[in-house]
Amino acid sequence: MSATSFAEKFDFTDDVVVVTGGASGIGKAVCETFAAQGANVTVADVDVGGAEETAAALEDEYDTRAIAIETDVSSYDEAEDMIDATVGEFGSIDVLVNNAGLSTGTSSFLESTPEDWDRSVGVTYFGTMNCTHAALPYMIEQESGCVINYASDSYKGNDPSLAVYGGAKAANVAFTMNVAKEVGEHGVRLNVVSPGTTETPATEDWLAEYGDKVRESYALGRLGEPEDIADTVVFLASDAADWITAEVVSVNGGYIRG
Repeated sequence: MSATSFAEKFDFTDDVVVVTGGASGIGKAVCETFAAQGANVTVADVDVGGAEETAAALEDEYDTRAIAIETDVSSYDEAEDMIDATVGEFGSIDVLVNNAGLSTGTSSFLESTPEDWDRSVGVTYFGTMNCTHAALPYMIEQESGCVINYASDSYKGNDPSLAVYGGAKAANVAFTMNVAKEVGEHGVRLNVVSPGTTETPATEDWLAEYGDKVRESYALGRLGEPEDIADTVVFLASDAADWITAEVVSVNGGYIRG
């Protein structure tokens, strides 16, 4: 029997967590949940002002250390600089949460352009690869670490208006499965969280128009909250999940429309 209690398995005191897209929405909730468990946090975002506000709030509320780094994850150089700066500041990196993602902003694939694809795939898929590639050498050297990547229900083909975004999320799943099996022998785990429709600033306008209809698609009768996703991310990064890798965990309130 393990001598570690279940509660102790969720203790992240002095662990170092990087969250991309951490300035708002789900990413901000992830930052807050880790900080509440004692982690030091890097808030990486293109919105450096928002990232700085989030980092300052984490330090004030949770008495932990937090830094903000302006990062466009679609740039490998910026992703690498952000990871290196994190290790320079805190001495290690224990958890990487590749939360940043971006849709094309168009209502159909045919209305989108190659420029739209480049930006969406650049953030959503290449951003995941860039940050993971930069972080893994540190995790392998310390023989421990956890990477949490994101899918969404759109990767299953449930959102025809999100073909490019859904394709990038599907790529995240395949990427995670394969890399997890490359690095597992080094004590590094990779998993995927797949959220359903979640109420965030990014979905506010769309849900104002379609929210009532969308809620009918969920068995639990409500949409997701950022904390629903954050709780799952923290579980997968915790010692309570130390025998879980190369998995996709759907957090979608019982989605009931195929």
